[in-house]
Amino acid sequence: MTEQDFLWYLIKVGVPIVALVTPLLKLNGSIIKLNERLETVLNHNNTQDLRLNTHAKQIDELSTKTENHEARLVAVEKRECKYELVQKMKGEK
Repeated sequence: MTEQDFLWYLIKVGVPIVALVTPLLKLNGSIIKLNERLETVLNHNNTQDLRLNTHAKQIDELSTKTENHEARLVAVEKRECKYELVQKMKGEK
């Protein structure tokens, strides 16, 4: 095998290998970046879930307090004022 044959063989074999390996390396790098970003998004999503659950609990507690407050207001509104009772009694006499 002459030097010229060796170079020709190297070109015939080497160029297709480089042509296949280069896009595969770029694809591998892109997949790694995508996986890292996906992990970041998942972590951020978990953080948001925890916050939403906390806020949902707070909202539930506030709605319970509001219902209790409304019930107390209704009870207070049903009661008669002592001043009005005294005035009624004076008017009846």
